[in-house]
Amino acid sequence: MWKILKDIVTIITLLLIGAIFLLIFSPFIILSNIDAHFNRKRNEKLYLDYLLEIDGHKLFCYNNRRDNFEFIEKQIIPSLPGDVKLIFLDGRSPQSDYYSEKHASNVLYHIQNKVGFPYLLRVDKGILLEKSINNELYNHLNQGHDIKKLYDAINKFYR
Repeated sequence: MWKILKDIVTIITLLLIGAIFLLIFSPFIILSNIDAHFNRKRNEKLYLDYLLEIDGHKLFCYNNRRDNFEFIEKQIIPSLPGDVKLIFLDGRSPQSDYYSEKHASNVLYHIQNKVGFPYLLRVDKGILLEKSINNELYNHLNQGHDIKKLYDAINKFYR
């Protein structure tokens, strides 16, 4: 009987201590959530402003996946229109001659249809338009489909 009573007192004490900590730290938690909300809003506004700044840009994003990297470097990149800018994703860090790592990373983060690299991107009136050519690329590499379909998909998107 005394053991059960001791356990109940211990549980009530722990609950009271937890409630006190919650009361003490709840303002910090609330302020942190409010700050995070405003930071998200500010970052989204900066991103939308950046899209308006680079309106009309065409981007080609690819990664360092071994089975397609060499093909992309030798066959696809030379055939891209001259105004297409490259973003190379080396592991988790995007590299580009035209965009800072922060901006390139933000653009890649906002890709909605995450099918797989490589991606064709185009900014039109502040909206990021995207297309993955992953399927067309692997149809050519693995199944021997005509490379013309891959080039047609690229040219059609960038027109």
